[in-house]
Amino acid sequence: MAQFCESCGAPLKEGDRFCEQCGATVATVQPAAAPPAPPAPAAQKEKNPLIALLLSFFFPGLGSVYNGDTLKGVLIYIGAIIGMFLFIVPGVIVWIYGMYDAYTTAKKMNEGLIPYKEANIMVIIGFIVVVLVIGAIALAFSMGL
Repeated sequence: MAQFCESCGAPLKEGDRFCEQCGATVATVQPAAAPPAPPAPAAQKEKNPLIALLLSFFFPGLGSVYNGDTLKGVLIYIGAIIGMFLFIVPGVIVWIYGMYDAYTTAKKMNEGLIPYKEANIMVIIGFIVVVLVIGAIALAFSMGL
């Protein structure tokens, strides 16, 4: 970038301390300070949508618990079980909805469209244990024990 004397407008050479035309002192030009770099983004935690889908496939509602929505997971589980006992089809519909919802929720969290929710591993394990116990009780009743 060419510099010019502020007094007479003559072109200046790089490193000149005085203007060759008029002898005026050349103001030292400080390079413009670069704007501060934006802060580095924090490490983005991500959910795996496929894991959320598979968890919901094996245990209705577990994908929602994995996504940090424990209440939603419990409601999907209860809806699927009640629907299965009533007419089977409503239970399957709720189960399929739970798989779809777990998958899309995980994707939306990864895209930043909805806030990330941390999953508690103890809640996930507790959910699995409760589902297995309920299943064992239902199996015992159905066998007439």
